[in-house]
Order: sequence, then C-alpha cells, then structure tokens
Amino acid sequence: MHRRRLVRALSTSTVVVSALLAGCAPLLAANPRYATDSGARPQGQPAPEPKADGPPAVESPKNDLSWRNCTSQIFSESAVDPLPGVILDCASYDADLDPIAGATGSVSIGVVRARSVQTPENAGPLVMTTGSDLPTSVQLPVWLSRAGADVLKSNPIVAIDRRGMGMSSPIDCRDMFDRQEMLEQAQFQSGDDPVANLSAITQTATTNCTDTIAPGDSAYDNAHAAEDIERLRDLWDVPALALLGIGNGAQVALAYAGSHPDKVARLVLDSPLPVGIGAEAATEQRVKGEQAALDAFAAQCAASDCPLGPDPKAAVDALLADARAGNGPGGASVATVADAITTALAYPRGDRTAATNSLASALAAARSGDVNQLNNLINQADTLRQTDGQFVNTCSDALNRPTPDRVRELVVAWPKVYPQFGAVGALSMVQCLNWPSGSAPKEPQDLKIPVLLMGVQNDPIVGNEGVSQVAATIINAGTSSKRVIWQGIGHGASIYSECALAPMIGYLDSGNVPETDTYCPA
Repeated sequence: MHRRRLVRALSTSTVVVSALLAGCAPLLAANPRYATDSGARPQGQPAPEPKADGPPAVESPKNDLSWRNCTSQIFSESAVDPLPGVILDCASYDADLDPIAGATGSVSIGVVRARSVQTPENAGPLVMTTGSDLPTSVQLPVWLSRAGADVLKSNPIVAIDRRGMGMSSPIDCRDMFDRQEMLEQAQFQSGDDPVANLSAITQTATTNCTDTIAPGDSAYDNAHAAEDIERLRDLWDVPALALLGIGNGAQVALAYAGSHPDKVARLVLDSPLPVGIGAEAATEQRVKGEQAALDAFAAQCAASDCPLGPDPKAAVDALLADARAGNGPGGASVATVADAITTALAYPRGDRTAATNSLASALAAARSGDVNQLNNLINQADTLRQTDGQFVNTCSDALNRPTPDRVRELVVAWPKVYPQFGAVGALSMVQCLNWPSGSAPKEPQDLKIPVLLMGVQNDPIVGNEGVSQVAATIINAGTSSKRVIWQGIGHGASIYSECALAPMIGYLDSGNVPETDTYCPA
C-alpha cells in the first residue's frame, strides 16, 4: 500500500495553528477611523442612539425552539475549553426540502444558541452563519473563546448549520476511495492528464451524491440555505432578523436579503463574495488570498526567528515541491499539504507569535521526517472542510464553471503567477464540473437598512476583493455601507480581531453603521 495511506491513520488532534501579520487595508473611505485592540474598542465617538424612525429593533422570538443544554458537547467538538458563565443550547427544526422548486420532503436544520449570565432575558438573537466554509456550530465556540462573548452582553447568538453539515442532518454519499482520491486530487493515478483522472472520480461521486439527496439534488445552494433562515424567522414569529454571514455565509445572508429584503433588521457581511460570482473568479480570488496569507506568515515567521529558518517561504515552497513530485512527507499529496497550510492560516488558534511558531514547527518537523504534527493539520483540514455535505453545498453554489480544457489551461498558467497554490487551486474546480448547473440567487433590492461590511487583508479562503465587489451590490440595493478592514491573517474579521468586533457590536445595538470606515491593524 502506498505510504500516503498512512496520513489518515495518524493523530487526529484538532489543534489548528496560524499566524497574524500586518498589511495595508484596501479601499478605505477618506479619513478612516483608526482603531486598536486596546479594550477591544475603536477610538472615536460611539455609535449614535437609534432614532425613532431608524432601523427596526431586533426582537426576541415569540415562539422558541425546544432547546437542550449541549455546552460540554459543542465546546469539546470544537476543541475549545468551556467559558465560565457561557451556556450553549442545541435544537433542530424541519425545513421544506425545496420551497423554491416545490420538491416534497423536509430536511433537519441544526442550530446552537449561545447565552451568558449577562445576556438580557428578552434580547433578540444574532443569527450567525458560516455557510459551507465549515459548520457554524464549530466556529461559534472559537469565536466565543476570543472576543465573541462580548456580543452576549447584549444579544444571544444563534448559529445555524447549513443543510447536510454539522448539527444539521449530515450527508454521507461518497465511498472512501472517491473521498481519498478527491482529497489527493488523484495525484497518484497513472497518466499525464490530471484533469481527466480527477474528473472520472468526481463523476462517480456526483452520481452517488445526487442519487443520495434526490429529489433535492438542486436544493442545496445559497438560495435554499437562505430559505432555511426564513423558516427559522417564521417559526420564531419575529418581523426581521439580525444576520451575520461570514465567507460563504455572507453569500447566504445576501441571498436572504435578496429574497426577503423587508425581513432584515441588521446585515453584517464578513469576508463576503458576490452571490453571482463565477467559479473561476472565486477560485482565483481564493488562490490570491492563499498566496497573500503565506507571504504574511513567512514575513512574521522570519521576524520571530521561527523554526523554518531565515527564508520560511522558500522552506514551505520546497515542502510543497517535494509533495508535488510524489515525495511528500509521509506520502502526502501536494493537495493535502496545501490544504492543511491553508486551513491553519484561515482558522488560527492562540496568539499570533505562538501560532506562527506552531505552524512553522509542524512544517519544519515534516521536512526533517517527523510527520506527526503535519498529519494533525491534514486530518484537521479534512474534518473541517472536506465533508460530503460541503462537497454537495459547494458544488451546488459553483456557477459558470470552466470547461475541462479551460481547467487544463489554468493548471499550466496559474502556477506561474501563484507558485505555491496555483495548480492545486485550478484542479480544485474539477470536483464540481459534473454537478448539475444552478443559478445565482436574486441580488437584494430596496434594502431599508445600512449594511456593515468586514474583510481581512490576508484571507486564504476568499481573498480580499469581495468587500469592494459587494459594496457595489449594496449601492445597487439602494442603501449605504461602511467597511471594517483587519490586516491580519484569517477568515472572518469579526472572529479573529477584537478591534473589528467593536464596530459590529455598536451596529447591532443601534442599527447605525460607523460614520467612517474602520482600519484595524493585525
């Protein structure tokens, strides 16, 4: 058996490490508010009190779900220590399988509510979604362990998992061989056409998965995820919702604003992409973000005299080159190594210096023949981001997909521009080439509330171009927005920057965005 099969058998530690680094905030308005992490509050005047004719209040549910305490379970599954005074409750509800096209049946949607001893009894909830990037129920405890618990002083948080993922009814539709080959991008198959090799695997996986979810094979896209949120609002019997969408969750929140513009009381779009972005454009933005995050990590690593030596980027490049040539650590493919690095950069744990050194240590050890730490990261990336539910949802959202011949062109072209992640990024588009084609959700129109946009300078999941693109969508929707830009490394400014969280809390409280854009250093 090839050595690469040993990768999945090694430790499944759930520690994710990364680094944060300063950069330059893009596209800020004139005279932005400069902020620091001191006290987790930006400098400047506090947000004004809401006017009587201002944004609607965030109301408490009139009819609530049947909650059960799941504090220990959720914190444990996220590898986060429970927080004193923070209570997590779990519930589920049934949503129509396809309220858009009318297919009969239902799906179970899982939600997790966070409260603290400080949360007002009758406060309305903030509904949080990370979409298909990773289960929201997994990211919620991480957020709470950093600065997210500050939100609980004024509002409970309800994390909603996308259908087929996390606390929602999971999807199990690929066999072990197909899953492994897709993780490795069929690198170890014979032949000189990786696109054809991987396409044959994904064709089988697509057939199996569409058969499994039938008759809902067109019911797992952003638009249907938005309708699952509307079902929750209807069950609660509240007039409007406060929404926080991060990454793909921001696309879901935008889709909700497009289909239910009068049901939105607050709209925070963190690390967004446009709802109608094509697969090639979205993938290239992600690859750019991966390269930017690696550059920022390497600079921070060198500055802290990390275990990768004086040229950390060259060391990482050598590791990836070895994997690309079939000599990866422990037999790992280049795709699994690249995905492990990306995931570690996107979802950091701990402070910046410690996280930088931890990732550097894992990579340095792998280069020396000790693959245990790297295998922990590979398995973590697999668990967080490569489930069958994510495959189904991600492909359901992939629009205007390139042809196989176009992917072949990009497999050659992108590595010249994006040396570390270009080829893996181009091949990643093959997994959705056989999936049934979908259509973009309706963009929002006639929004009555201002929108808070947030972004990260070095985001390895979506890149950093989406904020400006979505800002144009908000203008076309007839309302205004302000931006909060964090210059660190990670996916979700509100998750990983206390400074960036402060304007969001003010917006949730008053319904008014800050008077100017906010710049947050790493």
